[in-house]
Amino acid sequence: MSVSKECNKSKDKIHRLACRNCDSFTNHKVLTSIETNWGDDDVGIYGTDMFEIVECLGCDSVSFRLASINSEDAESYNEETGEINYKIDEELYPNRIAGRKEIENIHLLPPGTLKIYKEIHKAICSRLRILSGIGIRVLVESVCREREANGSSLENKIDDLVNKGLLTKENSEALHATRLLGNRLAHEVIEPKDEALEIAMDIIENLLMSVYIIPNKAKRLKISVSSKKF
Repeated sequence: MSVSKECNKSKDKIHRLACRNCDSFTNHKVLTSIETNWGDDDVGIYGTDMFEIVECLGCDSVSFRLASINSEDAESYNEETGEINYKIDEELYPNRIAGRKEIENIHLLPPGTLKIYKEIHKAICSRLRILSGIGIRVLVESVCREREANGSSLENKIDDLVNKGLLTKENSEALHATRLLGNRLAHEVIEPKDEALEIAMDIIENLLMSVYIIPNKAKRLKISVSSKKF
């Protein structure tokens, strides 16, 4: 195995990346980099790992990018030029997805529910799809347990949230969809698509808003109005 390194080969290069603060894709400038090229002539495999510290040109936040290619992941070949295009595996740290920030006022969630939510959010941003889907089901169970929902199954407990006035019928039907997604992942271990997880996360965040955050803020508003502190 042969290995060579080169410093700052990609310095000042611009990448279009998801920004952890801007909540969208923005231009990021490479501040410094180390490129590692490796290969094994005996088996004919080679590749490149590019380690980069990048800075968002919108908010100045600094993060880390790792881009990797190897000869086993060739995507296309240009017969005229002999150029081979390789699949690029990209990792960002801190992990993030554009448009998927944590919901506001999560400090209003019960401690156990908050911990589960934060771990699910990190899993989704890290593209850990199976764990994310199962975690969403666990979060639904956490809400049902914290709100003392009655029922012999999670399905019955979700329906009891409606009976308690904590959830609308329409929202409960959406929540049942996340329950079924979690069931399938737990038993069949099938990786869900990103779109399915995004929808499921939207539903569970709506549940947290309606059960905890909005009622808490409404209570605080009522107290403020009654005491004329506004």
